[in-house]
Amino acid sequence: MNIDFATSEHAEQIAALHAASWAATYSDVLSPYYLERVVPTERLAIWQERFENPKVNQFALVALEAGAVVAFACAFVGEHSDWGSYLDNLHVKPSHQGRGVGSSLLLQVAAICEQRCSGQGLYLLVNQSNLRAQKFYLALGAQNSQAAVWNAPDGTSVPTFRFSLASAAALAENAANSAFERDAPKAARPSI
Repeated sequence: MNIDFATSEHAEQIAALHAASWAATYSDVLSPYYLERVVPTERLAIWQERFENPKVNQFALVALEAGAVVAFACAFVGEHSDWGSYLDNLHVKPSHQGRGVGSSLLLQVAAICEQRCSGQGLYLLVNQSNLRAQKFYLALGAQNSQAAVWNAPDGTSVPTFRFSLASAAALAENAANSAFERDAPKAARPSI
């Protein structure tokens, strides 16, 4: 497995994984009709747009195994003056969860954010009902900083938490010394 910058060639696989992840994770907060009938097409359109007209501060990474996308992350560097860079997406196929793939992607996101906008933090929103994701980010040193609301594309208001890391550099440093980094596949350490 390797990690690289995502390109438009990955848009369909990213969109499919994004839609599948939402269907598996958000069934308690988003309508079945929306998840089944709208999300697949909507996610594809969003990812095509992100690759055709990326924001200046946007980047996306993919974890690839045998040419297939098994995970991806998307972030916006320096998105908020107080919170720092925004991790908008981090999704891993169920078959690859618990194998260090998500941690490896997050480390790369932190390193790139630190390189491009040194000294800033990193933040993201996690649905309040997504206990697994909360546990994942807390284990990496993130703080549950405040309650928030995600205004989902289907019009639903979803209760979330804003998780934050005071420093993207600290995440990379802490991760380099932690067990999850030792458990990550050697080939997952990117060449970017």
